[in-house]
Amino acid sequence: MSNSYYLFLQISCFILLLSLSPSYAHNKSDKSKPPPAAWSPYSSSKSSNLFGYRLSNGHLVIDFLCEALHIPHLSAYKDSSTNFSNGANFAIIESTTLSNNLFGHFNFGNPLMWKQNPKSILTQLDWFDSFVGERERKGKDEDACKSEVGKALFWIGEMGGNDYAPIDHICTLALALLDKGAKFLVVQGLPPIGCLPLQLITCPSNDRDQNGCSASANLVIKGHNDLLQQRLDEIQIHYKDSMILYIDYYSAFKTILEKHQQYQFKEPFKACCGSGGVPFNNLPNLLCGAFGTSTYRDSSTHINFDGVHLIENMHLHLFDLFFNQGFCTPSFVDLIKKKKGQF
Repeated sequence: MSNSYYLFLQISCFILLLSLSPSYAHNKSDKSKPPPAAWSPYSSSKSSNLFGYRLSNGHLVIDFLCEALHIPHLSAYKDSSTNFSNGANFAIIESTTLSNNLFGHFNFGNPLMWKQNPKSILTQLDWFDSFVGERERKGKDEDACKSEVGKALFWIGEMGGNDYAPIDHICTLALALLDKGAKFLVVQGLPPIGCLPLQLITCPSNDRDQNGCSASANLVIKGHNDLLQQRLDEIQIHYKDSMILYIDYYSAFKTILEKHQQYQFKEPFKACCGSGGVPFNNLPNLLCGAFGTSTYRDSSTHINFDGVHLIENMHLHLFDLFFNQGFCTPSFVDLIKKKKGQF
């Protein structure tokens, strides 16, 4: 495995992340960051030496990837103290695919968010454009910047966890990056949201599949992922010099869930941090970090951390399945060969 990751390190001098996922590290200088009291249970793992904000008790998949590549954890783009020589993270916790002003215009409120009006994915794209512009102002011409973009690995996280993201939104983002010179894209599908505690407490008790998940919710997610993979295959045909990798988050998650005891998980559905509600330790109006909630001492036996987001150990197992166990198509070995001109 170490040899493969050493070769993979040669892919880029930096990794860029563009994600709608609520699971990714937050741009800590953004004004919409959560209050300190609500944030205290997060990034609390003893093995966690991480900076910034993460909706987990520790490492995320991308953190484990950075460590495997022997590069620093990605800095938030809004952190002006870094030079981004190894990468940049544009993700915003609880961001939306909808326009920035929609929530304010219709006076929508979301009790599950720390901020009343969430940021849009368009904000992240604007930050990326600014990032490229800053590099041009440092003496690199347009061709040099495009060449640098072509050496980078772009990670598009799962889009649709906060509000449903039509396939066209994801494909538009992928096409925008490809047109800017991106050669290597990783696109995550959605996880089985019907297996998350918050989903389970809000759906009928008779809506269950053989694993105990919401059958109706997962049916929608499965259809979304199948269509997304089909569309990415179509885009790949028109960008033969690039490589688009699809991560089958759904199947990887279900693999662990179905064999959770083999992975040392005793609580496949109970949140580690929550309000004590039975049987999921989760109430939609009393989420992790709120007064009256608590965290189990041994988090390693849980799959889920707060009802929506996953525990550090789960991210570690997902990382292994994604990069070593065939849940990424094409494989990262193929991506390495592509970068070296052997594919």
